[in-house]
Amino acid sequence: GSGALGAPAGGTLDGFTVSQAPKELAAREIALVDVNQEEAEKGARAVDNVDDEDRELLSFEIDATQVEHVKSRCLPGGLNYPMLEEYDFKNDTVNPDLNIELKPNANLRPYQEKGLSKMFGNGRARSGIIVLPCGAGKSLTAVAATARVRKSALVLCTNSVSVDQWKYQYRLWTNLQDHQIGRFTSGDKEIFKGVSGITISTYNMVAFQGNRSEESKNIIAQIQSREWGLLIMDEVHVVPAAMFRKVIGIIKAHCKLGLTATLVREDNLISDLNFLIGPKLYEANWGDLSRAGHIANVQCAEVWCPMTKEFYQEYLKKENAARKQALYVMNPTKFRACQFLINYHEQQRGDKILVFSDNIFALREYALKLKKPFIYGQIGHVERTRILNAFKHSPDVNTVFISKVGDNSIDIPEANVIIQISSHAGSRRQEAQRLGRILRAKQRPPGAKLARADEYNAFFYSLVSKDTVEMYYSTKRQQFLIDQGYSFKVVANLLNQADINDLMFSKQEEQLDLLAKVLAAGEEDTGEEVFGDDADDIERVKGQLGVRRTTASMRALTGAEGMAYMQYNTKESKTSAAKPRHHLFKSRHKAQQKAFF
Repeated sequence: GSGALGAPAGGTLDGFTVSQAPKELAAREIALVDVNQEEAEKGARAVDNVDDEDRELLSFEIDATQVEHVKSRCLPGGLNYPMLEEYDFKNDTVNPDLNIELKPNANLRPYQEKGLSKMFGNGRARSGIIVLPCGAGKSLTAVAATARVRKSALVLCTNSVSVDQWKYQYRLWTNLQDHQIGRFTSGDKEIFKGVSGITISTYNMVAFQGNRSEESKNIIAQIQSREWGLLIMDEVHVVPAAMFRKVIGIIKAHCKLGLTATLVREDNLISDLNFLIGPKLYEANWGDLSRAGHIANVQCAEVWCPMTKEFYQEYLKKENAARKQALYVMNPTKFRACQFLINYHEQQRGDKILVFSDNIFALREYALKLKKPFIYGQIGHVERTRILNAFKHSPDVNTVFISKVGDNSIDIPEANVIIQISSHAGSRRQEAQRLGRILRAKQRPPGAKLARADEYNAFFYSLVSKDTVEMYYSTKRQQFLIDQGYSFKVVANLLNQADINDLMFSKQEEQLDLLAKVLAAGEEDTGEEVFGDDADDIERVKGQLGVRRTTASMRALTGAEGMAYMQYNTKESKTSAAKPRHHLFKSRHKAQQKAFF
């Protein structure tokens, strides 16, 4: 203790270690830190100089068939080095410019501008997906993106009706002329004139691998050989389907823009879009746009329809398993509810109504009985266009029955009522897509008063047969819309006795005749409409989760049909055979040996 007094700082005295004063120690540490930082900075600069000298920019081309695999390997689940696709279109001197300008009447809304700012935020075009509700102006957003890139663009849709609508959008909002826009469908085989332009086609036409006509071969060869500045994919949620994925590898595009209202699928493949196209650039909330008046204010209602006694008895029978859907869709109570809603909205409100049904048998029966036009997969393009034009412009055609072909890419802004009598199991995507058919902002009739903010100007009815599997599906389907801020009002008693007497199938004899017609129809006739490649792939998911009963023998189920098994004596069996047997079983054993040999 006292021996340390007067000793030099940091020295030793008579075997005692003398500590430094706290202030001196702190000053020395600061100096040491400063020296270390200076040395570290010098070292970092030296490393940077070495890196700058040794750094080399490499560029290489990936085989078109392996692009999807490379992108998927770079995701966080793999190499954790996500790839970012950007197109420096301003400095692209190889591909010719497209002389395209927006017309003065093309006024972008704030959310459309925000979506485009996410795409062009750094002066380049970034590949990705913009999610906007149906009727919120996805087409105008894509047209504006084309005008900014000013390069040739390829637009892909789900059907030929959409192709015509996309061409109309380009003619409406830009200075492009007809010869600068080509359509490639089964009915129209056009290619734009000049070194640059717009081509609009369908996923099926581009991805088709079968035999083509000579004219189609020439057009598809031009599409595949050209470098496209922009690839626009409408209803991009269908891209993960197996056939549509081929499009990504076939088309050489510098920038890919996906458009959809519902970034959901039932087969969990929606995450594949991250490497097939790009990340989600922007998504607008449906409820916010509705409150701002950009899209319609929709009243959603689930109407419960009790099954009649006779229909429900047949529904519960095991032998009618293949006809269950037809039985709960053709439920007379549901038919009367549909007829009542059509009469109310046509006669008292003057609305335009779309009635959706995935079950083609029900679609035809409802439409023919109510004397309304109907559209499904077998109806040709010309007839579809005629019916839709009459629906839009004729005061005599106010209701159209339509199958799942109307789920995507069909623009019917005049419609403001949807009645759903049959659906595709528990598909959330389909529920939202169908609601989107009536989401376009509605114009007030001349002389009408200004609507209140809480007043509904569009209506979505989902008719559900009580105590059937349809109620389970309905709850699952509504989940996406509930997440978007919508609420479903349950209507348990839509019809009173006075209403029933004025509607069809009010008498038991009529109901029994209808039941006999349903039971007499073949299983193929009473099923859902099936496309070659289901956009939602929900049937495959159902197949994985469900149970399939098959009548067969045990031999057939185990692969032993037509085969015989023989046992040969091994060392072990010989040893066991040598063991003495009980005298009660000796005679039985001898008899078995004689019978075997």
